[in-house]
Amino acid sequence: MLPKAHNTVVLKEGVLHLVLRDGTANWQINYKSESTKKWIRKSSGTADIKEAKLLAEDFAADVRSAERRGMPVLTKKFKAIAELVRKDLEQKIADGKAKRIYKDYVQAIDKYLIPILGSYNIDGITPQVVFEFEAKRIQIAGRKLKHSTHHTHELALNRIFEFAVEKGYLSKKDKPKFKNTGESGEARGFFTHEELISFVEFLTKWSKESFYEKTRALRELLVLYVLFVANTGARPGTELRELKWRHIEFVKTNNMRVIHIHLPQGKVGARTLIARNELWPVLERLRELQSEFRDLTLDQLVESKNDAYVFRMRDGDRPYSFVSVFAKGIRKAKMLTNGRDKHQRSLYSLRHYYATQRILEGYTYEELESQMGTSAEMMRDHYNHLKPLMIAEKLAGGVVQPDLDAEYIKYMDPSRANMMSLIAAGTGIYLPLPEQNIDAMRELEEELLSNIPKK
Repeated sequence: MLPKAHNTVVLKEGVLHLVLRDGTANWQINYKSESTKKWIRKSSGTADIKEAKLLAEDFAADVRSAERRGMPVLTKKFKAIAELVRKDLEQKIADGKAKRIYKDYVQAIDKYLIPILGSYNIDGITPQVVFEFEAKRIQIAGRKLKHSTHHTHELALNRIFEFAVEKGYLSKKDKPKFKNTGESGEARGFFTHEELISFVEFLTKWSKESFYEKTRALRELLVLYVLFVANTGARPGTELRELKWRHIEFVKTNNMRVIHIHLPQGKVGARTLIARNELWPVLERLRELQSEFRDLTLDQLVESKNDAYVFRMRDGDRPYSFVSVFAKGIRKAKMLTNGRDKHQRSLYSLRHYYATQRILEGYTYEELESQMGTSAEMMRDHYNHLKPLMIAEKLAGGVVQPDLDAEYIKYMDPSRANMMSLIAAGTGIYLPLPEQNIDAMRELEEELLSNIPKK
């Protein structure tokens, strides 16, 4: 209990007091809430002790009534609560314990939530306030925000309101409801596994057709770039532009070597991803394009920590971007859309392909969060439509073989078993790989064989 002020009138010990503080004329009501175990302080608005006593009793009765009805007994401004939540998020970020989306929450709180809702009491955000919030948000952004941005704002708001409920500033039933009215993000066309093989086969032939050596070299590099993104899920563009051989590492585990790729920059900063084993032939071809490394094995090149860029043409030049040549190639192949909808394919469709294949193999959003550099919440929002496909046989009335466990199914999924067909379409390297990389070949064989269940 706090020490009593010099001028204190106790109406109920430890529960209801009247306090006259130095320098003030009016009595202050101090009431300890039964539900929150916290003192609520409110000015009585009068210097008359008899009137102040009556007002204090009425105030205590109102609070008890609110508590019985499950209503909040304390109130605070939205800004004060939001700042506490932001401080907690920033501390988690500083401690390295934050999810990637926490930075987006902080940005949303600072740019939109506090400026628009900050002056309202946390329990005073009515449907009308919610309606006005939508209009003001568009005003700040200068445009209608995307669906994914709205979703981020909703998650940040939910953290704030949950905190307010926990602290007794808001009742659970009075939590405001925000409807996501954002525009859907521009949908990108996607590739099925077979379509991507066909496209890579076309690009491989197309790369040999130009009269100009520089054009052939660019198209040749594009084929490997396409395979690289499709097998890693890296963001095309900034994440790969500064990639150097020294950023690639072969890490020995219990049963195999794993390709670690340390991306030096990108949308979420530097990050590390794990490439699929099928990337070995792609790295071999990238090494062969660079004449200064032709006398080195891939292992020797990676171990040398060479500062040369990975994506270079035969003459050593680096393309500024693959966007234009990809756009030309996809149109030339007459595969700009899949023919079933109007969504156009782009380089980002390759990242979408990678994510789709992994989800269909049974990987969870949480498992892919670090690999993709995207929060599980965002992936769940974008890829949840795949769930019916994952249980298609069961929905169709089929019976899952009892002797095939989930792990075996994951590794023998057609998208995995056929991956070498995609690699072969662009590199000309088929299994087995002894002439290219005997260690990689053995490791890939061992991995596939080790996942076949013993009878």
